[in-house]
Amino acid sequence: MAPARSRPRPALLAAVLLLPLAWPSPVAAEPVGDRTLLSVGHTDAMQVYMDGDRLDLRVKDDTGASTRYHDPADVLFQVLPEAETAIPGGGIWDFIGDAGDPMWMLPLTQDPNLLWPGWSTEPIAKGQFKNDKISLNLVDVSGPGDAVLWTVRNFGEPTLFASSRDGLPDAIPVGVPAHVHAFWAFTAEGAYTLTWQATGTLADGTAVTTEEVEYHWHVGELPADPDPDPDPDPTDPDLPDESDLEGRLVLDEGHVDVLSVDDTENGLDLRAKDGTRLHGPADVYRDPDDVAFHAAPESEIVLGDQFANPGYDQVGAPGETRWHLPDTQKDGVLFAGWDTAEIPTGVLADDAVDLTLTGFSGPGELVMLTVDDFGDASVKVDTADALPQSIATSARTHAHANWFFSEPGVYRLTWQARAEATDGTTLSSPPRDYLFVVGERPDGGDPDPDPVLENTQTITAELDTDTGGLVLSVDPADRTVTLPAMTLSPDATRWSTAGDLRPVTVTDTRSADPGWNATAQVSAFVSGEDQLPGSHLGWLPTLTSKGAEQTVNPGPAVEGLLDGGPGLATSQLLASAASGAGTGTAVLQADLFLDLPTDVESGTYTALVTFTAI
Repeated sequence: MAPARSRPRPALLAAVLLLPLAWPSPVAAEPVGDRTLLSVGHTDAMQVYMDGDRLDLRVKDDTGASTRYHDPADVLFQVLPEAETAIPGGGIWDFIGDAGDPMWMLPLTQDPNLLWPGWSTEPIAKGQFKNDKISLNLVDVSGPGDAVLWTVRNFGEPTLFASSRDGLPDAIPVGVPAHVHAFWAFTAEGAYTLTWQATGTLADGTAVTTEEVEYHWHVGELPADPDPDPDPDPTDPDLPDESDLEGRLVLDEGHVDVLSVDDTENGLDLRAKDGTRLHGPADVYRDPDDVAFHAAPESEIVLGDQFANPGYDQVGAPGETRWHLPDTQKDGVLFAGWDTAEIPTGVLADDAVDLTLTGFSGPGELVMLTVDDFGDASVKVDTADALPQSIATSARTHAHANWFFSEPGVYRLTWQARAEATDGTTLSSPPRDYLFVVGERPDGGDPDPDPVLENTQTITAELDTDTGGLVLSVDPADRTVTLPAMTLSPDATRWSTAGDLRPVTVTDTRSADPGWNATAQVSAFVSGEDQLPGSHLGWLPTLTSKGAEQTVNPGPAVEGLLDGGPGLATSQLLASAASGAGTGTAVLQADLFLDLPTDVESGTYTALVTFTAI
């Protein structure tokens, strides 16, 4: 496959050595149909990364003001007409085609007027793969001509990477981590599909491989739009405004399951579960048409340094402003999630439910992501990419995510619940529109001045590092958690104290007696600008009392961060009742253990514990 080596044609060598002196501003990617068009600027077309224990490919898009990541299926790469040139003579370039024939070439070094594609393994750590190597394989090329990739070595000698002219697959060895560019040439105009696959062996000897991933390219001018000014699609939602909020109840803090899936006689349906207890003494199921969800001004944040990392970087760049609905409860901010508690297990194939975003309109974009126990982000929705997009969940599940809106204003999100019954029947809820208000409310409404979050306990921790005192307290209606003064551990490595959670009562009167789980999650302890992660709080759940016919099991002990556990910063099981033995009233408590590092600042810290029963 390697071409003969001799001195190259000077005109082609110039394309390698010429460095531009002035660069235009980045050109953001443009949508073409359901795909994002990349035609100018830098992209790692094939970025190899590990998604958990799975090797995968994605597109790293640096064409705009900030980096974005795309599924290859959602991108169209364009080689502009300006890339056309003639294949040089001299023999050494015959691996591209016949001398004098046209080719459309993207150079090794950046031309500010063309696409500059490459590939990279930069997200993979050194030592993760055997010999720090992987193989990037061009499996197939379909299109009106050939695709050829090569580089130049000493004195401009060409070295071929891959070519569809002499048979495929071709394997390109790539270091880990590495970032590589090459010459790309196509020998005819038109649409191409390049199929890539990455393979490698982990340091422990495990072989890993990606699926065969198709990349879509177009060489030359894009086909003309048959209707350059079509009438608006009547199925597309109009941009919402203040008038759409009239008559709606605005939910702007407390716990809300925005997407609550119901199993009705007519199939699946979507509701909103209002668990704020601000507008009634109990949870209320509401029609989405009757509600507006408010990301209040208190939700505005400035993105920190972690937003330069994979996953987080889809939200925006460090220093940019976003409106954030977090995955743990925070005073004054909506705690938005979803639940499928009304879907019994065993009625859906694999108990699987998809929450599918089918429509989106508003002044900015939305990114929804979750964070695992090790701090890695998993993006569930990014409206900068094509819709529909689905969140995979399952029956009898309750979950939360981080919602990031990029601009203030009014948004409309259209969702559907989709599943398959055990008999193979396809189930789908009607599309339901959800309105979100981000930032200041355009109608000038004021939030509830004195909310009472009846399904929470507020924990206030006062720490004076000079005296070691710590008092945990909440309101006096038996929601007060009082811990002894914190003491320094014998080895002087931590402040420690312990106490009891106040009683939590669970009453189940459902005739079906499906059983239940009671969980809790604590927010960060906050004092002014100082924060202590809720993961410092651990517990040992206990059962105070239960009904005579109940079978109730306390949840497992959870250690705090200083002992290597997750603490209560993530949802933890307080107790569960078995199916057929959950009807009645149970009173739950827990022994609390709070351990803090010795370098914490003095102050009065407040956290909120949220309880959920499903």
